[in-house]
Amino acid sequence: MANKNWFRLDNSAKLFPFLTTKDTQNLFRFTVELSQDIFPDKMQEAVDKTLLRFPSFAVRLRRGVFWYYLEHNDKQLKLRPESDIIMEQITPHNADGYCFRVMYYNNRLTLEFFHLLCDGSGALQFIKALLFNYFKILGFDVSDEGKILTNDSPIDPMEYEDSFATNYKPIKLKDLDISGMTGSKSQAFTLPGEQFDHLGKGAITADLNVKELLGYCKSKGYTVTHFLGGLFMYSIYMTKGLEVEDPHDITLFVPMNIRKLYGSKTLRNFTLFSRVRAKIKKPNIPLEEFIKTVQDYIEHCYKKEYLDGNISTAMMGEKHWLMRILPLSVKHLIFAIHNMITLKKPTKTATFSNIGVADLPKSFEPYVNKITFMLHACPSVPISFTAITTYETLTLSFVRLVKDTRVEQFFIKYLADMGFDINVNSNFWEVDNALQ
Repeated sequence: MANKNWFRLDNSAKLFPFLTTKDTQNLFRFTVELSQDIFPDKMQEAVDKTLLRFPSFAVRLRRGVFWYYLEHNDKQLKLRPESDIIMEQITPHNADGYCFRVMYYNNRLTLEFFHLLCDGSGALQFIKALLFNYFKILGFDVSDEGKILTNDSPIDPMEYEDSFATNYKPIKLKDLDISGMTGSKSQAFTLPGEQFDHLGKGAITADLNVKELLGYCKSKGYTVTHFLGGLFMYSIYMTKGLEVEDPHDITLFVPMNIRKLYGSKTLRNFTLFSRVRAKIKKPNIPLEEFIKTVQDYIEHCYKKEYLDGNISTAMMGEKHWLMRILPLSVKHLIFAIHNMITLKKPTKTATFSNIGVADLPKSFEPYVNKITFMLHACPSVPISFTAITTYETLTLSFVRLVKDTRVEQFFIKYLADMGFDINVNSNFWEVDNALQ
């Protein structure tokens, strides 16, 4: 099975090629800040070695008669200098045919992924193996500590299964929750303001001590995810002039890694989401109310019964006899019409993803300062917010197309006023763009 030459796209990934436009491609990005500058020739050697262990990553996207599929790619994935453009679209020409790219700048290692290949959890497994191989090549004293899929470990076929298909259960048409999954039940508030062109993205990151924030959240009875999501919604509410009885909801699209719940080992996509909606019905809504909204939605959506229904609903679209027989060109036409309609009625304000603890081996700590995680932004959803924890450092990231930075400023100032020590960085894209 380790020599498998092609893969069907998993259920989630099947949608992404149809959603790609010149302005939008579902990408995400990890940046590893190392304690010393990268040796490009050694990192290239590590990339080559790591791909041998991850057959579902060593692929290129191909057009089939009915669906896209992934085919083995035997070209070398070349290590490239890091671009100034965050999450520039991945094409066959700028990534050697692969669905992800690997870049470096001084002591920064950056990997950007097209979401059809994997989700953040699967990508992290690849990144940890890449770091392990790189450190070993350099002769560093590191151990996998049972946390790394090393080249010496056997490849489990479950690593590249479609866990949506594995856990699918037939469902009656009347029980399908299509409107719930698409968000068509309500219209979302969209951040106003001038946007960069489709290549430009502003990025602001903030680092703080995760133990201090965790201690605060525990004392209040909610998780870090509940608090961060609530504060993000509150920041949008406080800076964007939403009025009482506003017909639009502040709607967060919150991905949920469901591997543990289903015992999945897949390195591909196995993420569902909660669509958290806050209705603006009264003036002076306190932060605590937004936090409670996030908590209630996520706790409701992370129940297995609810997730079973979502998996079945998602799989029904793929299994419907009409979608199975329609040629790829016709499917593109259907999705193009669907995209035109949905753009007129936005279904989410922003995306928020807390990917959790990077779970690096303790032996990596002298060599890794932190990891940063970022999600794409697009014209219809012009801001994303993410979190990841590396050892004791919680790194928050805002990626946006809007030039206005008031949401991030309010969010970070609120944390600072609470007494947290925060280190802030920006790519200052709004400044550089203004000077051009």
